[in-house]
Amino acid sequence: MEVYEAVKTRLETRQFAGKPVPPEVEGEVLEAARLSPSAMNMQHWHFILLDKKEDIGKLASLSQTGKWIGGAGFAIVVLTNPADRYHMFDAARAIADMQLTAWGRGVGSGMYTGYKQDEMKAFLGIPPGLEVTAVLGFGFPVRKVLGKKNRFPLEQIASYQRYGKPIGSLGVTGRRRTG
Repeated sequence: MEVYEAVKTRLETRQFAGKPVPPEVEGEVLEAARLSPSAMNMQHWHFILLDKKEDIGKLASLSQTGKWIGGAGFAIVVLTNPADRYHMFDAARAIADMQLTAWGRGVGSGMYTGYKQDEMKAFLGIPPGLEVTAVLGFGFPVRKVLGKKNRFPLEQIASYQRYGKPIGSLGVTGRRRTG
């Protein structure tokens, strides 16, 4: 799947079909995280892959906002050091790359950030200095829902050259159309 098509069609997935995700897809998703850019190339993150049903169930039990992860085929816990001023930006870039990589293989994903931090750290053996930044669940969706996303029109969220100046129409190449 082409990247722009993946961006257009990927939706958060929170219902999974229960079909196992091949290990090579898990590996590609982790590689996407590893290859993501980071501020000053620090690569200060760490990723924990969980693919045992009981471990994923434990993630669900420690979640405040992501009980749905219990149905995922695998999960990735993203760790960063909150003392690093760019930790959230770098985590977000890795998360986006993981989700797009998965979607390109037909695997849906969802993310949550509400969990019992201390219990998660104990469960996963997370050392001091690192915190759980996000938890992602991956799996084949119950049904693939493709279609129009509920988003504001571009003219409402973008300007041309200066704030408030209408963006007008853009061509496929991104250059402004004239005439």
